[in-house]
Formats: sequence, structure tokens, C-alpha cells
Amino acid sequence: MITVNSLSGGKTSSYIAVHYPADHDVFSVVCLDDANCTPKDPAVLKYAQEKLSKFNREFGEFIATAEDDKTLLAMMHLEQYIGREITWVRGMSFDNLLRTKTMFGGGEMGPGRLPSWARRYCTSVMKLQAIFEWWFNNVYEKVDMRLGFRFDEFKRMEKFFNNGTPGIFKMPTSCSTQGKRLQKKEDFLWRYCSFPLIQTGVDKSTVNQYWKDNGLIPATLFSTEVKMEFPVISNCVGCFHKKTETLAIMWEMHPEKMQWFADQELIGKGTWLDNNQTYQSIGNNRFEVAKEVMYEFFTLGETCDSGGCTD
Repeated sequence: MITVNSLSGGKTSSYIAVHYPADHDVFSVVCLDDANCTPKDPAVLKYAQEKLSKFNREFGEFIATAEDDKTLLAMMHLEQYIGREITWVRGMSFDNLLRTKTMFGGGEMGPGRLPSWARRYCTSVMKLQAIFEWWFNNVYEKVDMRLGFRFDEFKRMEKFFNNGTPGIFKMPTSCSTQGKRLQKKEDFLWRYCSFPLIQTGVDKSTVNQYWKDNGLIPATLFSTEVKMEFPVISNCVGCFHKKTETLAIMWEMHPEKMQWFADQELIGKGTWLDNNQTYQSIGNNRFEVAKEVMYEFFTLGETCDSGGCTD
């Protein structure tokens, strides 16, 4: 069976890429159309644009990502570290998703709803669908897809399977103008999901120790010797699964991107948080919220609260 490593830009999935070589390594990028959020490092921007150039015709040139730019840098360096090509994929931008897609009664002029804890559709549309479409156009046979869940995240794996049938993807295959159902969808049994770190007992401490001791890329590949570095959290900086304290810290670390998230709450589709607290209010009070937890955050780090996005 063809093997695929699903990479996120975090330490855990990168550990899988190193220790479990696959036929394909795939990284799905969540894209933004906001130039204020463009990577400050020209080399990272150029690299991302080149890796995603095959999607230019459909989605336009890469501008920015909703994730920490260190996620892109980590994937840029990891490709050199493992000596294999990493395939970068993308779907529509987050901006287009919120303004053109009908999600929970949405659409450009409809009421709609921003994704939230109760309506978590952003990952499936922008990450999973992008990987599926790459598979559909390039592989088209069932694959063993390895996901970055560690031994200490067993409950996360259980939640993953309890939330649906991860091996099946529903894709529109034809349209009909008769009746109310305009799209006909077909089920594709496209992947078997495996968790090598759970199977081999690799936990967070093992992953962290590996990257502490390893990850040097020789100077022959770059102008100087490079050490792999990773984002503190490898999902979207404004992910609604983050705690309020974490979102406040994200305002400190990524003000332009958090402003983008705050601005989306002005388009009339609700708030990211189901309790109706706005991101702008968190940003306005971020100094008070963040200062008490800043040290602990950078000492211990934090992962996605939901367990939905791989690390």
C-alpha cells in the first residue's frame, strides 16, 4: 500500500517524517489573502510561492498563511533534513471560504456562521479537502496515511474515529438541475489512517528530546548551518479551540494575523467563540490576560485544545 505522511509543520509530524519514510510527504497550507500577514522573510515567501505555484491558476499566488510563519520555515528546512520532497497543497483561501461558501446557511449575502467549536468545518475544507484533491489527481488508490498522534494522545485518536469515518471522503461528481438536490456526491474510500507513534509508544518527551539533540542541517545546503525550529503551536494562530489566555498571547506574537481573525467577526457571521466573546475584545485586553501566563506558556508550550489538527 502507498504510504503518505500527513505533515503539519509541528515537531510530532516532523518526527514521523524522519523516522517513518513514506512514498509521499504532504503538507496542507491554510492560506490568507491579506498582504498585512505576508511572511516577513522574503526567502520563506518565495519558497512557499514556488511550492504552491501549481495552484496559482485556481487560487492565485500565495500571499499569507493563517498559521505561524515558522510552520512554513519548518517545512522548508525539513525537506532538506529528510532528503525527500515535501508536497505542499492548498485549497481556497480562508477569506474566500468565509465569503463565498454556503456554510450553515451562509454565502456572500446569507447569514452564515464563522467556524467555531460547534461548527468546525474549516479544517475539513481547507486542509483535508486539499490533501484529498491531491490524492484524487495523483494517486487514486487507497493509501496508508500516517497521522501525528503520540502515545500520550490516545484519547485524541479515539475522538478522531468517533467523529466520523476518516477513511471516506464525499466528493461531488455530477450536478443535476432536477429536484432540490443539485449535487450528487460519491463516497471515496481513499485512506487507511495509522498512528505509528501510538503503536511504538513514542510520547511528547521523546519527540522533544529528539529535536533538542538533533535537527542540524549542514551549511552546504544553506549559507550557514541551520537548526530546525518549530512554531510554539502548529495550527492557525487564531484557532477558536485555543484558550482565551492563549489567544491573548497570539495577539502579542502575531498581531497582524489576529487582527485578520478579529476583522472577520465584522462581516455579519457571528463570532469565532460560541460564547460570543469577540477576538477584538481579547486583543484589547491582551496585556492583562497574557502577562500572568506568558512564562508558563513559553516554558511548557501548548498544543491544540481540540486535538483536531495534527502536530
